[in-house]
Amino acid sequence: MASLPLTGPDPSPTSPPSPPLPSSPLLRLTPHIRQRIYRYLGLASWNGRPYTFYLHAGHLKLRQRWALDLGFDSLPNPDRFHGLLLSCRVIHAEAAALLYSANHFVLYYFNPPDDLGQLTPSTSSRPLHTLHALTASSLRSLSSLKVVLNEAACHRLTLYDTGSCCFDGCEKSDSDTPPLCKQNHQGLHQLPLLSPVSVGDYYNNKRAATHSILEEWHSAAARLLSHVAPGRLALSVVCDIDPKHPRSLEVANAVVAPIRLLPPSHLKECRIRLAKTADTRLRQLAEDTVSYTCGIPTISLKPPSSMATTLATLPRELRIRILEYTDLVTPRRQVIWSRQDHAYTVWSFSCDPDASPDDRHGDQFSQCWRDSYERCRSINGCFCRRRHAAFSLGCKCWAPPGPALFLLSRALYQDAQFVFFSSNRFIVHDYKISPPWVLPVLELSDVEDPDAPVPVYPYPNARFAASEFLREVVPTSSLAHLRFLELVFPLYLPSSWPETRHPTMQDWWATVDWLQDKVNLAALTVRLMVVGPNDAPDSYYRIRTVVEGAAVMTAFQDITRPLRPLADHGLAAFYAHFPYPWEWTEESRDRRMTGLGWLRKQEKALKKRAEFNVMSGRYESLYANGREEPKLSDWAWLEGH
Repeated sequence: MASLPLTGPDPSPTSPPSPPLPSSPLLRLTPHIRQRIYRYLGLASWNGRPYTFYLHAGHLKLRQRWALDLGFDSLPNPDRFHGLLLSCRVIHAEAAALLYSANHFVLYYFNPPDDLGQLTPSTSSRPLHTLHALTASSLRSLSSLKVVLNEAACHRLTLYDTGSCCFDGCEKSDSDTPPLCKQNHQGLHQLPLLSPVSVGDYYNNKRAATHSILEEWHSAAARLLSHVAPGRLALSVVCDIDPKHPRSLEVANAVVAPIRLLPPSHLKECRIRLAKTADTRLRQLAEDTVSYTCGIPTISLKPPSSMATTLATLPRELRIRILEYTDLVTPRRQVIWSRQDHAYTVWSFSCDPDASPDDRHGDQFSQCWRDSYERCRSINGCFCRRRHAAFSLGCKCWAPPGPALFLLSRALYQDAQFVFFSSNRFIVHDYKISPPWVLPVLELSDVEDPDAPVPVYPYPNARFAASEFLREVVPTSSLAHLRFLELVFPLYLPSSWPETRHPTMQDWWATVDWLQDKVNLAALTVRLMVVGPNDAPDSYYRIRTVVEGAAVMTAFQDITRPLRPLADHGLAAFYAHFPYPWEWTEESRDRRMTGLGWLRKQEKALKKRAEFNVMSGRYESLYANGREEPKLSDWAWLEGH
């Protein structure tokens, strides 16, 4: 790791005049040639990608290993160009202007991560002293700066860093293997400010620790922002606070206070993160601050005059059309709800290298850091409004609409509910979204002996996730707006499916019976899917005997049988997808060896049987006149089902 002093001769006109020196041979060259020399020395890259430098304790540091991950052909060595910053005023001014305008800089309140990825307390009495050490001209040249006051979720350190906390499952592990974050980012995590035991609290005084961080930040921000050139700087600030603490909003306001002193539109771009976890109050504060500093008009809170035209005064048809252009309609018109997450989410195609451009278009609405990297060509970390209490103009990630839209008036509440539930397909997973075949007792472990006895465990929940979703998640008044409902089950082990008289199954019967007069059956399509372990470890192939397969088949029938009354009363359509229960029995082994054609034929017959049992005489209408089943949802397409 190389470092160099930040300070050099300040070209301030107030400095005493220096005696004339012989003209440097470098100054005899044209400015264009000098700029090329500066790039050869490593002050800026040739390909337009900014280097990421870490400012700390009056020195400039470059994490060379990270630069390698960014794909640079040659790495700059700060020792090669630090002399330029200590030379004459003209060269210093040119070199500093290029260095600070062409690169991305990160400043930690703590020491920046070392080669082992460890954060250590700063020994300086002023951890943000670097901003005081930079000359006024250097501050005016800054184009990209990220200030990390406290970071509870590590940001991406490299472009290919799959251990970022923003990746689903990174902080959790479903097996004995440590989670990715613990493997790759040990030492980078800090507890949020104001948390019961704060990592910044070295003297058992949380109030004092928070106060010292804010005091130093205010001093450094005053120095920085007093010299920022209008429209030049993209500023990112990270200060993760415990949103549950009663003083969280007070501390968050103190964090953004220096930024709000800037004139509107003074910053080129602004990103603010105030908590690792999503919090409506803190996110709104971050959004208001970013909107103000970037000159984005905000909605006036003044009540309209009696003659003003408002959304509520428009005809309902127009209100519906307007609301269809809001977040009430997801990018791909599909919303997922699972028992594990207990929250609405959308699917991303980013994990599939063969996804079409149209499918990849949806990535910008689910993983904003990818789009941010392509625009900024630097790693700024995650400022996703869906994952964190944060806001940035680069985040377009879909999140369930906030309560404000539903609290404007009774009419708008009803309109918003109608648009949300009628315009999207709703997929309910009985356990996990990804991988959908995972089982509570096995999870992702593949170390189990496939020849070991089949695990015996009861169905782990008192009711199906579908029952919980319909009775407790969807407002009763909005059930009639549902147009497409997809219920997804993993292939539970033979001993784990609830039996016919099991309380879970009885609750499912009661839920469907309760639902009949509350939904618009003529407009509703239901799809029932049981996900076979296509790519699962061998430990998932547990159906070994004909009897076990029959038990699973009985469970399929028990789940579909309650849907028959819905079809009798006018259900628009019903589709089923079940794996063949006897696929892995001894009797089927030889047939499977001949290829997948035999298996697909069995699954097709099973599908037809299930759909006919529900739709009865109306089964033929599902496929009459060339009609086809609606295409599979995104999650099923990516999982290969």
